[in-house]
Amino acid sequence: MKTNKIIIIGCCMLLTAFLLGAAGVIQLADAAAPEGTDADRLIGVLITNEYLDLLDEEQFLNDHMGLLVEGGQISEAETAQYQGRLYADLTETLHTDEETGEFFVGKEYVFDGVDGIRLISPQITDEAGSYIGTTVDEGISDASVSFLSTDQGEHISLKGTIYVASGSGLDRFYFNPVYQEPDGRVYVVSGHGVFWDSNEIPGASWSTKLSENREMTPDDGTGVSSGTEVEVTVQLMGNPESTALLQFSGGHALLAETDYLPGTLQERLDILPDTAYILLETTSTEGVSRTLFQREDAYAYTFYCRDDGICIKQSCQIGWDDPQ
Repeated sequence: MKTNKIIIIGCCMLLTAFLLGAAGVIQLADAAAPEGTDADRLIGVLITNEYLDLLDEEQFLNDHMGLLVEGGQISEAETAQYQGRLYADLTETLHTDEETGEFFVGKEYVFDGVDGIRLISPQITDEAGSYIGTTVDEGISDASVSFLSTDQGEHISLKGTIYVASGSGLDRFYFNPVYQEPDGRVYVVSGHGVFWDSNEIPGASWSTKLSENREMTPDDGTGVSSGTEVEVTVQLMGNPESTALLQFSGGHALLAETDYLPGTLQERLDILPDTAYILLETTSTEGVSRTLFQREDAYAYTFYCRDDGICIKQSCQIGWDDPQ
C-alpha cells in the first residue's frame, strides 16, 4: 500500500470483516465482476496474506483529492471503480500422477509475483481441445470440486479448508476473486480481508463464500443459468509435534508402534498381516488426538505445519496386504 489514505480505506473494509469474524461466522457479499465485464465469469479465488493493492492510485487521488482533504468519506462502491486487474500467465508445469508415479505436463494459470493460494477452475484451450482445469494449491485441504452441466445451464462449486496453527502469528487472509474473460484470459481483482485472533482456541472456524449467478434467455425463450460458488473454511488447530502409528489386532492388542516427526509420514504404510485397525495418534501444542482407520480405509492422513502457520493435511496409502 502506497499512501496513508489507501491504508485507511483498506482498514475500514477489514474492520467490518473482523467484527463479523469475532462472532465466528463470516459471509462476504457475493462476488461481482468489475464494471464493463458482463461476460466475464467467476472461476475461483486467490487467497493471500497481504492486501492485493491493485488500486489506480493516481486516478483515484486526482478525482477525490478535494473530498479527502476536507475529510469526506468515499464508499467502497466508489473505490471499486478504480480497482485494476492482475492478469495471469498460462504456463506449462510438470506434474506427477499420484497413482502411477508417471510425469506429465499440465497447463495452469499463474499470477506472477504474487504469493498466494489458488482455488480456481478456468477453461483451458490447447491442442487437446477445450476443457475445465482445476488448480488447488498446497494449503487447501479437503478440496471438493463439482461440475453440473445440463440443458438449463452450467454450475461450478469449489470448496476447501485452510488449517491454521493457533498461536502461529498468522491472523488474516485476503480472498481475491478470480475471473475469466470470453477470450480465455484470467485475472484477479482485490478482495476482502478477514482477521482473527491468532491465539483463538483450536477448533474455531470461519467460512467465506463468493458466488455468482447469471440468467440468460436464448432465442427459443427458455431460461438458462450459469453460476459459480466458492467456499473456503479457515479452521484453527494445535501445532502438531509428533505422530505415532499404532497397529492393533482384532482383540485390541497393540502389535506395533512407529513414531514420526510431522511431515515425515511415508507414502505407504506397511501394515502387519494381523492388524485389524490402526490409530494415528498426534501430539500437538493442544494435547493428543487420535484418528481411527480400518481395513475399508485405503488412505490415512495426519497434519504438519509450515513455517507460515498453515497446516498441511498429509495423506498416505495404507498397505492392507492380507484381508482379515
